[in-house]
Amino acid sequence: MMTRPRATLPTATLGIIFAAINAIGVDAFGPARQLLPGVPALASSSISTGVSFPSSSALGSYLDSLGASGGSSGASTPPVAASSPQGRVPILAGNWKLNPATLSDAANLCQGLAAKADASRVEVVVFPPFPYLSMAISMLEGTGIKVGAQNCALATSGAHTGEVAVSMIRSLGCDYVLLGHSERRSIYGETEADINAKVHLCLEEDPSLGVILCVGETEEEYDSGLLRSIVDVQIKKGLARVNQSDLPRIVIAYEPVWAIGTGKVATPEQAQIAHEAVRQTLADMFGVAADTVRIQYGGSVTPDSIDSLMIMPDLDGALVGGASLSADSFARIVEGGAASGL
Repeated sequence: MMTRPRATLPTATLGIIFAAINAIGVDAFGPARQLLPGVPALASSSISTGVSFPSSSALGSYLDSLGASGGSSGASTPPVAASSPQGRVPILAGNWKLNPATLSDAANLCQGLAAKADASRVEVVVFPPFPYLSMAISMLEGTGIKVGAQNCALATSGAHTGEVAVSMIRSLGCDYVLLGHSERRSIYGETEADINAKVHLCLEEDPSLGVILCVGETEEEYDSGLLRSIVDVQIKKGLARVNQSDLPRIVIAYEPVWAIGTGKVATPEQAQIAHEAVRQTLADMFGVAADTVRIQYGGSVTPDSIDSLMIMPDLDGALVGGASLSADSFARIVEGGAASGL
């Protein structure tokens, strides 16, 4: 399983984390302290913004403890996999998109996930917005829940205002990058060439960094019988010139565009047909190694639909949108993913 590098967070980042958790309340801080051993009590001093931070001496003590321990509470215990007959460990991922609205809301969500989402038998990943990545990595450390970025830049450095390079993402401790989502394609005009270039940037950055590549057809394309053609082209172009040795680092997320955020969900049988098409294209490209690639279903996945979806033989997990913004809902989806391997 992939592991994130250990890194000491900068003082400013820790200050933001403390402020967010202070906003939640003193009673909420206890569970967070369990995730961050050595966090001092909430002795704080007010600053002109009205946000309370831990006192300088308490923060200094915590920073000293991070330096002594390498900035980590210890490596996560690898999941005891609920794997498929082909050895594919289910992967359940939550794409937060442009949510939640504030840092304190994100801290609340991380706290709930840490308490409720069991990552001991499946791989669990969340994709917060960029500003919340450091906090999510810190608050979820030791839970087995991994953190990924929703996108990365085509450039690696230089005059690219507003962009975030894959090296920056990995240096934070992210384990995955989500690429090719239909919203990036349709709203921001990302092309197949753009997506393929980003896939290669991620694979070249670090051997421990994974990619979730999204593919899927529109409703019009589905109704026209073009599902297989669309996903075939997207996969072949998205994974062009990818070495077979990098295949274990790649997850495919099949998301029918007509089901994303609409409340519509493909039937388990429809999803299985699409996943068979995805795996056939992978087999055309990589031979028998295609059987090892995990394929997620995405598109209005809910706690009610996960069980019936996960019994299909080629469904290896889910990429969850709206339901991942509730710790209770996402924890239930993770539970459903784990049960599929029993």
